[in-house]
Amino acid sequence: MRRDERGLATLEATLMITILVPLLFAIIEFGDVFQRWLAQESATVQVARYAAELGGDAPEVRALLGESLLAAGIDPAKVTLEVTPSRVGWRQPLTVTVRAEARLAIPFAFSASIPIRTTAVVRGELNR
Repeated sequence: MRRDERGLATLEATLMITILVPLLFAIIEFGDVFQRWLAQESATVQVARYAAELGGDAPEVRALLGESLLAAGIDPAKVTLEVTPSRVGWRQPLTVTVRAEARLAIPFAFSASIPIRTTAVVRGELNR
């Protein structure tokens, strides 16, 4: 290999690394955000079913959400829970919404905060 060809190979490798490293981190970061969304969705559905059994919003519902999110590696202090209406009767609709922010940082490209919102609608199971 001649001297100028070695320089060209070095340049090609450098250019490929500057493209492939951010691409690799982007795949990892998007996978992490997707995992957080799936975990939050699962916790939201579980909490909604429990809230329907209890007849609406209760401290036990918020405790269950905290436990479910901690098990998935999500900080419950950074999550908001909204249960509407706060009290329901038999077969009345109950909506549970959980909101969080996920941090997405791709080296050499950008960094952003992505809102993650999950909602579950169930029917009340408590006959008042």
